[in-house]
Amino acid sequence: MHKNAKSNRIVILIMKVALLPLLLVTAFFTCSFAHTVHGQEILDKKLTLEMPARELKVVLKAISSEADVNFTYSNSTLPDKQKVAVSANNEKLGDVLTRLLQPLDISFEVIHEQIVLHRGKPLLRVSASEMFKMVSGTVTASDGTPIPGVSVVISGTTRGTVTNAKGYFEIQANEGETLLFSSVGFATAKMVVGSSGTMNVVLSSSVHSLDSVAITALGIQRSVRTLGYSQEAVKGAEIARSNAPNVINALAGKMAGVNVTSPNGVDGGTTRIIIGGNNTIQGDNQPLIIVDGMPLANGVPQPYNTHGTLGTGSVLYTNADASNTSAPKDWGSPINLINPEDIESMSVLKGPTAAALYGGKGANGVILITTKKGSARPGLGIDYSFGYKMMEPYRYLKMQNEYGSGGMVSLDPPQYLTDSDGKPMMSNDAWTGLFVDQKTGSGPYGQNTYDQVGWPGTGLSWGHKMDGTVIKWWDGTMRPDDPQPGNLKLLYRDGMQTRHNISVSGGNEWGTVRASYTRLDNTAILPNSDYNQNSFNVGANIKLSKRLNMQVNTSYFTNEYHNAPQLGNDDGSSWQKRLLYNVARDYKGEDIPIYKNADGSQNPLTGFPFIGNGGAIVWNIYENNSWMERRKLLGSVQLNYTATPFLDVMFRGGLDNNSNELTTKNKPTDVLGLKGYYAHGLERDNASNFDFLATFHKENLLHKTLSAKFSAGGTIYQRDAYGDLGYNDTWAVPFLYSLKEGSYLGNPHPITESILQKKMNSVYGFLNLAYKDYLFLDVTGRNDWSSALPKGEWSYFFPSVSGSFVFTDAFHIDPSVLSFGKIRAAYAEAAVDPLPYQVNYTFATTTFAGQTATNLPGVLQAPNYKPATNKTADFGLVLGFWGNKLSLDMRYYHGRSDNQIVSSPLPISSGVSSVIVNTGVMENSGAELIVNARPIDTRNFKWSVALNLAHNSNRLLSLSEGTNKVDLGSVWNDGGGHGPTISVKVGDQFGTIYGYDHIYDKKTGLPLMIKDPFGNPAMNGTLYQSTDQPVPIGNATPKVIGGITNTFTFKGGISVSMLVDGKFGGEIWSGSYATMMQQGQAPETLKERDGGGLAYTTPNGTKTNWGVVLPGVFEDGTVNTNVVHYYYKYMQYGVWSSTTVNGVKGTDWNDKISVLKDNWVKMREITVNYNLPDRIVRKTRIFQQASVSLVGRDLFYLYSSLPDHINPEGSNGAGNGQGLEFASLPSVRSMGFQVRVSF
Repeated sequence: MHKNAKSNRIVILIMKVALLPLLLVTAFFTCSFAHTVHGQEILDKKLTLEMPARELKVVLKAISSEADVNFTYSNSTLPDKQKVAVSANNEKLGDVLTRLLQPLDISFEVIHEQIVLHRGKPLLRVSASEMFKMVSGTVTASDGTPIPGVSVVISGTTRGTVTNAKGYFEIQANEGETLLFSSVGFATAKMVVGSSGTMNVVLSSSVHSLDSVAITALGIQRSVRTLGYSQEAVKGAEIARSNAPNVINALAGKMAGVNVTSPNGVDGGTTRIIIGGNNTIQGDNQPLIIVDGMPLANGVPQPYNTHGTLGTGSVLYTNADASNTSAPKDWGSPINLINPEDIESMSVLKGPTAAALYGGKGANGVILITTKKGSARPGLGIDYSFGYKMMEPYRYLKMQNEYGSGGMVSLDPPQYLTDSDGKPMMSNDAWTGLFVDQKTGSGPYGQNTYDQVGWPGTGLSWGHKMDGTVIKWWDGTMRPDDPQPGNLKLLYRDGMQTRHNISVSGGNEWGTVRASYTRLDNTAILPNSDYNQNSFNVGANIKLSKRLNMQVNTSYFTNEYHNAPQLGNDDGSSWQKRLLYNVARDYKGEDIPIYKNADGSQNPLTGFPFIGNGGAIVWNIYENNSWMERRKLLGSVQLNYTATPFLDVMFRGGLDNNSNELTTKNKPTDVLGLKGYYAHGLERDNASNFDFLATFHKENLLHKTLSAKFSAGGTIYQRDAYGDLGYNDTWAVPFLYSLKEGSYLGNPHPITESILQKKMNSVYGFLNLAYKDYLFLDVTGRNDWSSALPKGEWSYFFPSVSGSFVFTDAFHIDPSVLSFGKIRAAYAEAAVDPLPYQVNYTFATTTFAGQTATNLPGVLQAPNYKPATNKTADFGLVLGFWGNKLSLDMRYYHGRSDNQIVSSPLPISSGVSSVIVNTGVMENSGAELIVNARPIDTRNFKWSVALNLAHNSNRLLSLSEGTNKVDLGSVWNDGGGHGPTISVKVGDQFGTIYGYDHIYDKKTGLPLMIKDPFGNPAMNGTLYQSTDQPVPIGNATPKVIGGITNTFTFKGGISVSMLVDGKFGGEIWSGSYATMMQQGQAPETLKERDGGGLAYTTPNGTKTNWGVVLPGVFEDGTVNTNVVHYYYKYMQYGVWSSTTVNGVKGTDWNDKISVLKDNWVKMREITVNYNLPDRIVRKTRIFQQASVSLVGRDLFYLYSSLPDHINPEGSNGAGNGQGLEFASLPSVRSMGFQVRVSF
C-alpha cells in the first residue's frame, strides 16, 4: 500500500513537470503581449512606507522596491548627503514624490514607464527620444563568438538587460552613463555611453582575472577578486565543442589539480575525477556534483555480476566501493546523462574551504553545473546543432610476429607436432601438446608447470617460426603457418556517434525561457554494443514581480545501453583479454564465422586450441545479451524574493529520481533451448533536496568603506533507494526467459532485495565583509545531522574562514607592469559524509536446504561510529602583468584527515570477515600553478596560452593497533594467486602498489638465488628467493599532472584550439605486459630467439645463441654466472605459484618486474571553429547565426614511457585502487564535426 501511494505521488510529480514547459511558454507570451502602463497609472499607485531620515538615494531605492517602479536620474541630480524622511499610508505615489522632492527643487515625470528626475522645473516636456539614447550593439568573445546571456546594467541603477543568442542588446541610457557588461568566465567590461548609439564590446575570456564573475557555493555569483579560495570555470560552449565522452572528460587537462581518468576510455563508460588528491582511504574521494542546486547521485549501476549475485557496483553503493578491478561490465556513470548542449557553465570549487557550505558532501570539492535558461531576443528563437564523430581504435598492442603457438615442452628447438602420416600439424587440443603438464609436473627437469610459467593461457607463442610452412590445422584443413599481425584487430571496428539538438528560447524584460531536446546514438567499437539517449530540458528565469523571481530547471533523460564493454580480467566476454591471454600469434580468427551451428546452437569447436579460459567468447559476445534502461528526472525550482532593499530570501526544492532496469538473456547453447540464463534487476534511487537562504546585505556599514553580507539558511536532504534481483539458470520450458523457470524443476532462486535510506538536516550561515573593495573576509559555519551516524553522534559542526587581499589596489601600485595582485588564505574543517548502515546490523535472506533463511552480514558494525574529519589550510597568490597579458595563479594546500573509516579484516574464527572502525590519519598536500598569457593580441590575430600544473602527495600517518594494511584493489589475486594490490600501510603514499619481489643481497644489491632443488647444476641460476608477503613495489600516483592549451583567433571568425595534457612520475603494474612477456608475445622476447643471446647448448646437443645469465647472487656470496635457456628470463612474469626449498621460499615469478614508469603526453584535443560572417548569414534570410567546427579528441600520444603500445590510461576500475592494468582496450581517438545554426 505504501509503495503504491509513493508511486502515485511520483507519477503525479512527473505529470506536473511535464506540464511545466507549456505553463512557462504561456506565461512568456502573456508577458510579451502585456499592455504598456501609462504614466498616470504609475503615479496613481498606492504607497505605504515609513522611513526615518536617510540619504535620498536610499529612500528612492525603498520606494522603487515598495511601489514596483523604476527611477532614472544622473548623479548630479541628487543633492550630496541630503537626508529625507518618508511617512505615507496608502497614498498616491505622485503625491508622496511631490511632497518629498519639491523642497529639493527636483521635478519628475514618467517617460516609457520610468520616473525621470531632473533639477528644477522643466520649461517644456522632454520627449523620450531627447531624454534617452537607444544604445545597441553586440558582445563577443575574443575569438568573435557572440556571447548570449551577458548582463548589461547601467552603473549605479537597477536598469539593465541581457544579450540574446547573437550577443545583441538594446538599452535606453543617457549620454555619459556607464554600462557594465558581465558574464560568468569573462572579465567585466565598462563602456561609457557617448554620442554614438552603437557599441561593440569584446569580453576577455580570462576566468582568472580579478574582475571576472564566478559561480560559488549555493549558486551565488561573486567577483573572483573577493574569493579567498581557488576555483576555476569553463563555459558550456567550450564543453559542447570538445566532443568529449561526457562533461567530466571535457575537463581533462584544462584545470589545475583536476585528475580525470576513464577505465575503458570509450564513450558511455565510467569516469573518475579527483580534485586535489584523496581525503579518505576507503571512502568516496570524488567531488560532489551539483546541477542547478540539486546534488547529483553519481553511483555506478551494476546490480548483479555474471553469477547473478548482487554486485558492488549498484547505485546502492558509492563509487569508492569499486575495489573490484575486474568488474564484469562498465555501464557508465550517471554524469554521462548530462547533456553538454544544455550547460551554461561549469565551475570547480577546490577543497573543503570553497565547498564548506555543502558540508560533508563537499569535502572533496564541488563541481557546479549551471544549465541554460534562455536569453532575451525578439520573439522566439530556434537553435539547432548536429554533431558527428567517428571513434577509431588505433593503438593496438605491439606484438612479435615471428613465432607461433606452442609452449616450452622442452628446452630444445621447437618442433611441429606430426600426425599419423608424419605431416606437421597444429595441436587439436587446447592444452595437450602446447604446454607441459600443469598437474603432474613434466617440465624439462621435472618441474611443475605452475612453478615455471604461472597460469599459462592458450596464447603461448614460444612455438615454431611462422615461415609459411603448410600444416594441418586443428579442423583438418591445410593452411600455411604464417604471421597474423592483424589478429589483434579482429572484431574491433570504428565506432560512430551522432547528436541532434534543437532548442527554442526567448525572453523579454519579464524573463527568459528555453526548452530543448537532444537525441544521441552511439555505436561502440566492439560488435553488438550500442546505446542511445534522449534528453529533455526546460530552463526558465521568470520575473513574477519586481521583488519575486523564479528559476526553473528540469531535465528528463532516457538511456538504453546494449552490452556495455566487458573489461579487464573477466573471462566471460572480455575480448581484449581473449586476444591477449588465449590467442597465439598465428591465430587466424577462423572460429568467428562458425561460432554457432546452422540450428542456432553453440558450436563446441572441438579441437580448437585457442579457447582456454575465454571459453566460447565469440558466442558470448553475440548471443549473451544484457540491456540497461535508465530513466532520470532531475530538476529544481528556485524562488528569489527581495523582501527589502537590504534583505533577500531564497527558497529552492529539487529532486533526482533514478530508475535502472537491467536484463540479461543468455541464449541457450543447446538445440532444445534449455541451457540458458536469465536475470532481471531493478533499482530505484530517489533523492530530494530542499534549502532556503536569507541574505542581509549592507553597503557603507558603520563606515562608507565597509560593506557586509550575512546569510543564514538550511537544507533538508533525503535519499531512498531500492533494488531487487532475480535470476534463473535452470529451465523447464525451451527458450522461455522467466524467473519462474527454476521453480518448475525444484531449483528456485530467491529474489534478492536491497534498500537504502538516508536523511540529513543542515543549518548554515556565512558572513562576507569587504573593506574598500580590496580586503575581503568570509566566515562560514555549518552543522549537519545525519541519520547514518549513531544516535549520540548525529550532529557535527564544521567552520571555515577565508580572506582575500588585493594589494595592488591597497598600495596603489603602478599598473603599467603589475596590473593586479592578490593574496588569499583559507582554513576549513569538514566531516566526510558517511555511508548508511555502518552502525546497525542489516539482514540478508538466502536459501538453506530449500528453505528461506536469514543471516547477518559478515562485517562487524561500529556502534561508536564517527564521521571522518578533515582540516585543510589553503594559500594562494595571483599576479597579473602588463594589462593581464600574463597572469599567474599559485596555490598551496595542506590537509589532515582524522578518524578514517576503514574495514579492518578479522580472523575467520571470529565469525565475521572484518570490522568497521574509526582509525587512521592521512595527510593531503599539494601545489598548483596556473599561467595565462596572450603573447599576441592584435585586431587581426590573437594567440593565448593557458598552462596548468599540479603536484599532490597523500600519505597515511597512522592506523589503529591490529590494522596492518588496507587493500584498495587487486588483480589476479583470486583462487590463491599472487597478483599485485593497491594498498596502504602507515608511512605509505596513497596509490602504493604491493606485490611479491625478490629478496636482495645487502652487499651487492643483487637478488638472492636458490640452487636447484632437484640437484641439477644446469638449473642453478633460475630460481630466486622471494618475499613471503607482498611488499611495496611501486606507486601509481603521478607526481605532476598538467595541460597546456594554445588558442589562435584569426580575423574572419576562425579560431583554432589545441590541448596537450600529461602525467608524470607515476607507475602502473601492467598485466598486459606480464602476459605478453610470459607467453612469448612481446617484441622483447625475440632477442634471444633470433640469436642475440649467449652461447647455449640445448639438451639434445643443438648449439645456439639463446643463452642468458640472470642477475643474482647465491647465499654463499657467489655471483651467478650460469648460462641458462632464455625461457627462464621470461617465465618470471607469471604470477601464480612459488616453491619452498629447505624452508626458503623461492619463485620464478616477480610482480615488480611488471611495474612500469607511466609518464605520458597526449594530444588531447584539437578544435577548429568558424563563425560565418553576418553578411553571409543574412543573405540566407533564414538563419541568424551559423558556425561549423571540426574536432579531434584523444588523437595520439606525443610520448609514452610504456612499452609495446600499452594503454597508459588503462587503469582497471574507477575506485581508489588506481594503478593496475590488464587487458585494457586499445586507445581510441575520435574525429568529427559540428554544425550550429540559429533561426
